Parts: sequence; C-alpha cells; structure tokens
Amino acid sequence: MISLYKYPLIDDPDIARNSIQRIVPRQSVVITFNELCCSIIGHVRKEEGISIYIEILERFWEATLQLDKFSHLIILWWITGRDNPGDRANLSDYPPQTAAELSGVFASRSPARPTPIGHSIVAVTHLDEGKHRIYIDQIDAFDSTPIIDIKPYMPSSDKVDDARVPPWFLKNLRRYTK
Repeated sequence: MISLYKYPLIDDPDIARNSIQRIVPRQSVVITFNELCCSIIGHVRKEEGISIYIEILERFWEATLQLDKFSHLIILWWITGRDNPGDRANLSDYPPQTAAELSGVFASRSPARPTPIGHSIVAVTHLDEGKHRIYIDQIDAFDSTPIIDIKPYMPSSDKVDDARVPPWFLKNLRRYTK
C-alpha cells in the first residue's frame, strides 16, 4: 500500500503517476480506498498588505466558468505543514478556545488530522481571467498553500439555521452572518 505522506503533492498528474510507478512497481501495488490521490488546481497567494487570491493553474481555468456569479466560495486546501506521520496519527486535541474539552479531530478544526484538508468560506472580490486569479477577502491558509478544490457557496444548502455547537465554540466571531 502506498502511503501518500511519504510523497510530495505533485501538480502534474502524469508526473505523479510515473513517480509512484517508479517507486513501487505496478505488480506490487495494492490499491485500496484507504488512501487517495488528489490534484492541485492552484495555490493561495498572499501579497502582504496588497491582496489575497487563488492562482488557478492554467489547465483548470475553464472550471471557473460562471464562478463570477457567486459572492462566496468554499475553498478546500491541503494543510502542507501538517502532512506527516505524527500529525496524521492525531485523533484528538484540545480546541484553542477557552475551557474547551478534549475532542476528537472530527469534532474540532485541528490541523493535525488523518487527512490534512482545510476548508475556508471566502468572499470573492473579483476574477482576473488573464492572470487566472480569483481575488478573495481572506483565507486561513499560508501563501503557496495548494488548493485541491473550489465549490460555490450555496445558501440554500450550506447554511444551517440553529446549528448546535459545544459551549466553547459559541464565542467564535461570525464572518458573514448577522
């Protein structure tokens, strides 16, 4: 079985496929659904004090067609600094809120988790088609963080009225709701 944290994310699928085949010959590979491979579609870019944007790889830019019709997006990104055996083995943690109780990583936003995928809901400020950029208001990812997917935010299905959370999350600041 191939363990993905041993190999860097490669943004070219042909290179990734050939690299894995060289490391592990085809006849000895056991493919399971315990681990998957994903494509990098772009990167976070932060120009200090100037702008924040998602730079989409040219071959994926067509996938942004009609994206300018949405005010907000859900961005899925790879938590690169936490992609290691120790962090992937982490199953519980204390959320960084006051008086938080030990919680499983599926009940927290801990970056140390079995699959280091982060997500952010962002407001779109504008798109630059010529430079393949989606300008956004904020994102809690570092500069050069790989983007693995983008989805439009849909208030009809992505907003939950009266959602229940543990008491230590009640004081979190709201970003886009009243």
